[in-house]
Amino acid sequence: MKYWKKLFFRRTKFFLVFVSLFFSFEFVFTSVAHENSESTANDITGGDFTLNSPDGPLSLQDLRGSVVLLFFGYTSCPNVCPISLATISNVLAEMSPAELEKTRTLFISLDPERDNLELLKKYTNYFHPNIVGLTDEISVLKKVAARYGIKYERSLKPESTLGYVISHSSDIIIVDPGGIVRKTFPHDTDTAPLLKELKLLLRVTTL
Repeated sequence: MKYWKKLFFRRTKFFLVFVSLFFSFEFVFTSVAHENSESTANDITGGDFTLNSPDGPLSLQDLRGSVVLLFFGYTSCPNVCPISLATISNVLAEMSPAELEKTRTLFISLDPERDNLELLKKYTNYFHPNIVGLTDEISVLKKVAARYGIKYERSLKPESTLGYVISHSSDIIIVDPGGIVRKTFPHDTDTAPLLKELKLLLRVTTL
């Protein structure tokens, strides 16, 4: 009996050490992967646009002097959009009041049929007051999405609650205070590299 108890405790101890090492490695690997998955914005045309916000028409030009994060999605998106906006919210929470004054996030809906301005305001406010929801007619949204390298497709899914899903590019796009696209980050990026990039752009602005 003593032999089996010793064997059991030895195996249990080994298992716990293995699990601990596995998750430590997984954490380090994921963090590195996130930092290495940043992408450049060379293939994005960019440029000014005007869309409808809950407080009236808003253009990118109106935000000159601020660092702007762009993210395209829709409020019924089951996972990608909430993850992205939660990441952005966490980044904004790490910024000072002065930095927040010079930072804005625009959440551009690709689902104008459902995402009216009232719904967009409730949805974005859930994450952070610095996140503004925008929408317009689908023809206008297509042009803006194309200029920022966003590909999306609406597919009918009769078995789903919505009746359709929208597959879309999920990069977080960083626009500098001069209106130039500087960099893109994957939607599941770690907060550290994203925060670092924003602070760098804000620092350059104040010099």
